[in-house]
Amino acid sequence: MSEKIYVISCRQDLESLGMDRMRSSVGGLEESIISLDWNKVRFTPVVASEKVSFQVGETNLVPIRPIKIPAYSMVIQSFYGSNGMGDLACIGCTEMKMYSEDRTANMSMFSSRIKASVLPGDLLGQVLIVPGKKI
Repeated sequence: MSEKIYVISCRQDLESLGMDRMRSSVGGLEESIISLDWNKVRFTPVVASEKVSFQVGETNLVPIRPIKIPAYSMVIQSFYGSNGMGDLACIGCTEMKMYSEDRTANMSMFSSRIKASVLPGDLLGQVLIVPGKKI
């Protein structure tokens, strides 16, 4: 029997329920061995799809143009081609998806160093998507 692992969901729609996060137990997150194909890496821009305003030092969820991530693929942040306003922390979706499933990232977490807005079409950063398979 495996130890319980909890996933924390931070979604803006939870605020209407008076919550800022949801903690759910998830199965199937055991250690796996995968093989990564470094010959077919996609270098993909992370681009904002909506305007989001920031205060100095604030971190917010920013909707992004959808990025398809195949099952077992690894997503690695690139430090090349970033946003001078702040830092991209992660990409994903508001619904928990297992690494063994095809996924579509449509949300990011971004931290701003200045008081400003991210606008639709703004580059937030770039990621490497390395295809993989279970072995």
